[in-house]
Amino acid sequence: MLIVDDDKEVCNTLVKLLKLEGYGDIHTANSSKEAIVRIKVMKYDLILLDIRMPDINGVEVLREIRKYDEKVPVAIMSAYEDMDLAQEALRLGAYDFIKKPIDFDYLRASVLSKLIPGE
Repeated sequence: MLIVDDDKEVCNTLVKLLKLEGYGDIHTANSSKEAIVRIKVMKYDLILLDIRMPDINGVEVLREIRKYDEKVPVAIMSAYEDMDLAQEALRLGAYDFIKKPIDFDYLRASVLSKLIPGE
């Protein structure tokens, strides 16, 4: 799993919570450029992607992801209600839109719908 968010605290919190749920091998990227480098060299079974990143927005990152892996499940996260970006991300194949602050019960259900812990 790859968590992409420019807020390191968000990444660290999500890693801790998801590990408690039984998910292992969780990587993080704190910039879009770092995420793109990671997806070029490694396959992920799920990606949680912040849509508002300071260097390259999440929709552009999702376009890059799709060049390397058309099928990986991607859920976008955002504290903003930017419906245009959200709709574009969904059109590009994102399977969910997770609002921040993140409701962990919702996140758990979203991740579980695509990925079983321990696999």
